[in-house]
Amino acid sequence: MNIISTMVGLSIMGAAAPSMMTMSIAPFEAQKRAQNLGIAESAAVTYAAQHEGATQLSTAPSGCDLDSTNFPAIEITCTEGENQFVQSVSRSFRLRADDLSCDDNDGNNGHGNSNGNDCSNPGKGKKDTASRSFPFPINPYGFSGIECHGYENWGTSGVFRAWNVEQQKWTKASCVPTIMRTQANFDNSDPDEWLWDVNGLHDRGNHRLY
Repeated sequence: MNIISTMVGLSIMGAAAPSMMTMSIAPFEAQKRAQNLGIAESAAVTYAAQHEGATQLSTAPSGCDLDSTNFPAIEITCTEGENQFVQSVSRSFRLRADDLSCDDNDGNNGHGNSNGNDCSNPGKGKKDTASRSFPFPINPYGFSGIECHGYENWGTSGVFRAWNVEQQKWTKASCVPTIMRTQANFDNSDPDEWLWDVNGLHDRGNHRLY
């Protein structure tokens, strides 16, 4: 009877051994993946935070790749680990479109600058529209009936962007910026923060600062 019990016990242990081995190493695998995820996330988050609102990009950290398809919106993807332990994290950020499209010394307009002049728009309350500039030209196709998400940046980025980065021109109607959704939004907006000149468009009339 003892021999039979012993044999049965050994058979059960033999059959269960692979499962027991898998169970024993599973926590270590999960811990290693979590560790790699933390490293990748730290690199992506740090780089995105350092470059949010910046005027230019620095070299990406080791193991990270930059995607500027939706420029000036940039995505960085950082990867850590090998084989089954590989973990990747992506984060997005946006460069300052105004500084990317003009000279840093285009006249003293009261906003502060790096060398006595800057390329930001004229100060609030000024009505010199001839000197006011915008990062993008007016869209000749106007607006579609769809409101923009924040990441679409007035139709200049995102999956359904109307701005062609390669050709540097509008190719279709843009989504409707939040400031154009209602008259109140438009009236309370700041023209210095517009991505392109929407004054008098979409039946909103002339802005009070024009």
